[in-house]
Amino acid sequence: MTSALWKVCAIAVGAVMCCAPTARADVEEMTPHEKSFASVFGSFTVGSRFETVNRIAPLNLMGTTREALLSGISYGRINGPAVGVLKTGYHIGCAVNIGGGSVGTSPQVTVTSPGAQSGLPQVQAEFQPIVSMSLAPGEVKEIPVGEKEMAPGRVVQIVIRDFHLTVNQCSGPVTIRQYAYVYARSADVDDSGAVFGDPTWL
Repeated sequence: MTSALWKVCAIAVGAVMCCAPTARADVEEMTPHEKSFASVFGSFTVGSRFETVNRIAPLNLMGTTREALLSGISYGRINGPAVGVLKTGYHIGCAVNIGGGSVGTSPQVTVTSPGAQSGLPQVQAEFQPIVSMSLAPGEVKEIPVGEKEMAPGRVVQIVIRDFHLTVNQCSGPVTIRQYAYVYARSADVDDSGAVFGDPTWL
């Protein structure tokens, strides 16, 4: 590999490494949320509280990877003759997905005027290094964390402690948002409701 190509590789790697987060942890306490919904069978409530986001430096020290430890409590209650399920998790949004990349060279050929001695055109070939990366529009994914069956008149909870979240190959900001759903079911109706946490970044 030529020295010029080595320099390009070093620049490409350095551009990613320079964006790597520092080793300092960053803990954010999120606002609690709760909603109650009227239904044919009575009512039901869904909420979340004690949510924290502990941002940590990725083990691979790459600026395109994010890691966090997530904690919190999601809860629900059904008031009336119905059963159901409580589900909780996170929505993850990435700005730009990074695909595979390649490093190579592109030939640059120059033809000059005939030489004084040979009388023939002179041809000079140079190789310019090229670094290419595949970028795709970002997307939002749902990451289920837990679910629990619900019975009438009882508060059920899903407790999460230090759920390890890793997002790879993402350039730009990564946004996360906690969710909690209650799906209630009676003899006459299926009903549902949800609360969403405040979006935050990794």
